[in-house]
Amino acid sequence: MAGTLEPYLDERSTISVDDWKYLLGLGLFALDRVAESGEKAISPRTLLSYVIRTDAVKDPLKIIPQQPAWSSREHVAYLLNLNWELVRNLSLLEEEAETYKAIAKATTKNLLPTLRPEPELMLELAEAQRELDELKARVSGFRVVDDPQGLITRADRITEELKELRNDAVVDRRMIELYSASLEEEPEASSAQVQVADLYAEMQRAFTPAALANLETVTEFHQQLMGNRRRFLSSELERLRNQQSARENRIKELMEARNSILAVIDAGGALEELSALQAEENRAAAKVAEIETALATVRDVAQAQEDVRLKRAQLRTETVRDLNASRRKLDSVAARFDHMMQELYGVGGVLTAEVDDLGYKFTLKVSTSASGGVTRMQLLCFDLTLLAEGVGTKHHPGFLIHDSVVFDGVDPRQVAAGLNLIKDTVQQSGAQYICTMNNNDVPASIRDQKWFQQGTRRTVLDTEEGGILGTRF
Repeated sequence: MAGTLEPYLDERSTISVDDWKYLLGLGLFALDRVAESGEKAISPRTLLSYVIRTDAVKDPLKIIPQQPAWSSREHVAYLLNLNWELVRNLSLLEEEAETYKAIAKATTKNLLPTLRPEPELMLELAEAQRELDELKARVSGFRVVDDPQGLITRADRITEELKELRNDAVVDRRMIELYSASLEEEPEASSAQVQVADLYAEMQRAFTPAALANLETVTEFHQQLMGNRRRFLSSELERLRNQQSARENRIKELMEARNSILAVIDAGGALEELSALQAEENRAAAKVAEIETALATVRDVAQAQEDVRLKRAQLRTETVRDLNASRRKLDSVAARFDHMMQELYGVGGVLTAEVDDLGYKFTLKVSTSASGGVTRMQLLCFDLTLLAEGVGTKHHPGFLIHDSVVFDGVDPRQVAAGLNLIKDTVQQSGAQYICTMNNNDVPASIRDQKWFQQGTRRTVLDTEEGGILGTRF
């Protein structure tokens, strides 16, 4: 770039916007390159807005109310000669983290068709892989069958026989349940004998011996009948269970035979059937690959989130170390700002710095109500502090320009105190201060001062003789 400076010294030459921004940054703030779009780097134009105030913002740390936090922090850090790149890197990581967080949220809520939660993808992959393995096995075992129709007929006959056997099994199972229930409902023999003995003891008091003899005959017949019934049920249960066991063995044999026939039928067929089977295998393989890709992406996003957290923690630690190393410098800046606020309002003011996820976090506070005048004088003191502390460094151009709006709504006594403070700061630091102010806004006590009259470089009159920058109006 140095070799291209010669042409720009000629008043008749032209300069591109990018070169002009480069030259402003290099000459005023020692910036050796122009920030690219989206880079979140230092901008010469933004830095100039901190030394050329055309608007009295409530927050002196910003140039406009809508300025992003990363921008104000980054440029204030640069003007304070701190490592502004830490702020930029943390801001980029924050932006990256928000992007991954949005992707993860969209994945969880199934808002992205190609990305779904990992457990859901794992289940889909297992199912798709199982289907693919089955298709591969069928393709590898495919062979032509000579008589497929005969195999199908045999399989149908076996199926019909299986159907009949299963129906018979249902009937037998029901009969076994009924016979088992009947046996369980009969009273125990010992219990029945006790009941009969008790009954006889009672009947001897009411019936004749002949009647009791007939009752004993009936009781013996009943017991014999119940015993025969139990023996019948037991033998029937044994027969049915044996029959059921034999039927199950037969069903098993028939199932194996049918499965063998179906396997032969399933594994064989014509050439077009093999082609269709291979096409189905290819589709299944593509589905597996698609799910694997989605699963890898979800895992990559999760890993990237962890990497961002780790990098942010490391950068925060580095930023804290840099801040601690600059504490003496920051304490000097804070003390100067406090002294200026004491000069103007007799109240204390603090400028503090701490570290959060976006890097340096600067705060300005004064121990008084935030009226319009106090807010503007707080802005004046902050800018004068940066001017005084930046003189002799490459991070500040050594001048400060204020529009008269900086003094709007300020009590005339504070305006006079502010102008005196400006005079003292400029004299002590050797810097330059420019302010555009109406003559009737300057307090009389300042207007008559010799230093003010000598410091007035241009007077623009609102008359026919008036003019500015060589233009009459």
